[in-house]
Amino acid sequence: MERNGAKNMKITKSLERWFPAPDDPDQSEHLVRHLSPGEVADIIKRVTTYETRYTSDPDHPGKLTPEMIQKTDPEEIQKKMFLARLRGWKNMFDFDGTTRLECTEANKLKAYREIEGYAGFIEECGDTLKADILNEGKVLEKN
Repeated sequence: MERNGAKNMKITKSLERWFPAPDDPDQSEHLVRHLSPGEVADIIKRVTTYETRYTSDPDHPGKLTPEMIQKTDPEEIQKKMFLARLRGWKNMFDFDGTTRLECTEANKLKAYREIEGYAGFIEECGDTLKADILNEGKVLEKN
């Protein structure tokens, strides 16, 4: 059944999986979960601001016309999606190499800001999960 572009009218199960970090000497693993379309929409909504500006209408002197301005910060969306996707980790260490890092919001932000390529790695893991869900849906449709 297809309505307005929606092929599968079922709610997908929550999917999360452990991913090993490539080329990591500490052999860290990262628990990443798939974000549903509704969760992504909620994140975008939370970081979007709206502003009303009034401009004068050249055809009607003295009349002000309201204009809605929508601002969305793509970097803030990426950060919020990173925090929502990353559910846990194993073998993550602080700069000294001996202190294990707990998977807290503060430590996730620290890793997001300080580990080059880490946000991209977590995003790729999320994309892999999304592809797995789409492939699973195709298999179910065939059956």
